[in-house]
Amino acid sequence: MSHPSYPPTPQNDAGSGVPQVPAAPYAYGGQFQGGAQPGYQPGPASGPYGTTGGAVPAKSFMTTWILALLLGGLGVDRFYLGKIGTGIAKLLTAGGFGIWSVVDLIITLTGNARDKEGRPLAGYLENKKKAWIITIVVWFAGVIVGIVSTVLSFTLFAAAVQQGRTTPAAPLPSASQGPLVPSPGTANEANSFTVDVDDSTKVKVGVVDSLYTNEIPSMSYMKPANGGFLVVEVSWETLTGTSFASSTNFQAFDADGKEGELLFLTEDLGSLPMGSVATGEVKQGVIAFDIKNGPTKIVVTDVYGDEAATFTLTPPAGQ
Repeated sequence: MSHPSYPPTPQNDAGSGVPQVPAAPYAYGGQFQGGAQPGYQPGPASGPYGTTGGAVPAKSFMTTWILALLLGGLGVDRFYLGKIGTGIAKLLTAGGFGIWSVVDLIITLTGNARDKEGRPLAGYLENKKKAWIITIVVWFAGVIVGIVSTVLSFTLFAAAVQQGRTTPAAPLPSASQGPLVPSPGTANEANSFTVDVDDSTKVKVGVVDSLYTNEIPSMSYMKPANGGFLVVEVSWETLTGTSFASSTNFQAFDADGKEGELLFLTEDLGSLPMGSVATGEVKQGVIAFDIKNGPTKIVVTDVYGDEAATFTLTPPAGQ
């Protein structure tokens, strides 16, 4: 009787005749070598402008550049990059007296800036050209402003020095033109008269002295258009109420009725002080007109600009 044939049976080391299954390569933890291990996940992609280990994103080039350009002297760009220590040092030294700020800005513009983790800044390639152009424009504008400021500073300083060396202007010369006769009905004593400047305010106007001249000291640049300058020293005393003293309270007309041009004198020439005058107070100073020499009618106006009183100045014979 024939029996079916079987493939040869591998023998074990003990020669028992029991088939032996070849053992799979064994690895630590019961896993097959070369096989996927439980829980294993591929790591995130990393690159020059990506993330590392799935942590914090890379710092922005545009933000770093703007901070370095505008606030570099305060170290804000380094604080942003996480470099707190050097940021504080930069702040306390005002950007390394400006040198550190410029160096950091150039490092940023050339793409060599790194954050605390040593990573390049994101967005550099896309924005470097724009950043360079804007930086150059800002630097150029700063140079122009600096030059203008320096020139103005030197000009003002030179003017101040020159003013300090200038001899104070001499006061107006005094030379009487003879009797000063107020208009009839307005004088209450020699060379003075009372004026009603409004319903409740009375002032006493006095004429102290007068002078006709072709030039006013320290104002030689002014040339008379009508022959010369009439300078009158007046007093202004408030009798009732509160008045307002000013050279604009006076007008002058020559013998032909042409109005003279009122001049605004500087304080060092003793111009009539402008301001409120309370009851009993007196202000005294000079007023001046560009007017033809000869008999001159002086008009005192009220608060409405209307004629309130007049007096006439007559030059001495022969003038």
